[in-house]
Amino acid sequence: MKKNLSLEKIKEEKKKSRIDKISSLIRRTLAEVFLTQNFYDSDGKIVFLSVSNIFLSGDGKTVTVYIDTLNNDTQNNHEEILKTIEYNSVKIRKEFSSKIELRYTPKLRFEVLKNKMKKTEHGK
Repeated sequence: MKKNLSLEKIKEEKKKSRIDKISSLIRRTLAEVFLTQNFYDSDGKIVFLSVSNIFLSGDGKTVTVYIDTLNNDTQNNHEEILKTIEYNSVKIRKEFSSKIELRYTPKLRFEVLKNKMKKTEHGK
């Protein structure tokens, strides 16, 4: 019984480390996409986006991306940020899928951090 229990722990640790590696790769790739692409809000101003944290599902098919903006004027306008992302979602997904080398490209879901306190909850 003990051997099976330790074997299960080892398998679970390997699975966690695999998810951590994929999460790190996805985070770096999305950060690169946000750096290389220009995103504009409805007023025509450039919006600078950053990846605060990501959460990868256990099967690796869905990623929740927690983003933040570096612009002071759009920092509190979460709907405007989500509209900007929605408007540019095709460009983001296309660039992301071309840069990442995974067997399956996960579905991206974006959420905006409400305030700076959330960054410490989700961040590492």
